Amino acid sequence: MTGLTHCDGAVSLARFSPGTGSSEFFFCIGDQPQLDFGGRRNPDGAGFAVFGQVMAGEAVLAKIYARAETDHLLKRPIPIRGVNRLAVSP
Repeated sequence: MTGLTHCDGAVSLARFSPGTGSSEFFFCIGDQPQLDFGGRRNPDGAGFAVFGQVMAGEAVLAKIYARAETDHLLKRPIPIRGVNRLAVSP
């Protein structure tokens, strides 16, 4: 309902059911409209909450994705050493 979509490079909050998202997040590799509000990924249709967008470093994201072992998950965490917040122009 925010108007943000699960496009390539979107950063979104993971959850089991509405209201259960806390500290786990994921990056979209390619467009994932089934994860948006009204999408069919979850029976409740509520979707997931997009809260960011990768602006640079897509090659790093592809390397992280390549390390996934099963079901797109990493068994050994990869530390994130920095995040920058960019100002949004009107």
